[in-house]
Amino acid sequence: KKFFGSYNAVCQEIGCEPLFDKNLPKDFFTKKIPSDLTIAIDTREQKPLNFNNAKLHKLDYGDYTASGKYYNKTYVDRKSEQDFKGTMTTGFSRFIKEMERAISFDSYLYIVIESSIEKIIKNNPFAYHESNLKFIWHRMRKITHMFPRKCQFVFSGGRNRSQNLIPILLEGGEDLWQSDIQYYIDSKKLLIQ
Repeated sequence: KKFFGSYNAVCQEIGCEPLFDKNLPKDFFTKKIPSDLTIAIDTREQKPLNFNNAKLHKLDYGDYTASGKYYNKTYVDRKSEQDFKGTMTTGFSRFIKEMERAISFDSYLYIVIESSIEKIIKNNPFAYHESNLKFIWHRMRKITHMFPRKCQFVFSGGRNRSQNLIPILLEGGEDLWQSDIQYYIDSKKLLIQ
């Protein structure tokens, strides 16, 4: 901001399209999650989150999606800190295939990590296997650029925060796809307790 005014201004100056170029919808902060929003949870989800109106359903990709009249091709792949690091290393090829399946059905995938970047850095030396975090961040950026405007990594900060965030993402659907959700969480404009 100090040198160029905004992220979009930098992108325009260097001639590239920004990954996230939309603000949140005007009614975003006043809109309530519908009480009848049903969330489909993949039958293979290891530690499913608890949602009202949830139902188990085999999903081809992701762990959660809205169903019925709220279905909008938006999916969430939930990751614990360890799952995230494993996906970006040994599970990378499998995850690329999952992204390709999602894109073949014109879907959007949020990868919601139940931690923060700061916690991952702090916890890494104490993990069972210390990870090369530079490599993990590289892989994360690689996926974002391989599938531009089709996925987004969001570090929620914890399991409870993920449980509060996921219905917002699923209900918002395509209106949120090109908004930088992490920016709104980090700037405390999107509060997910």
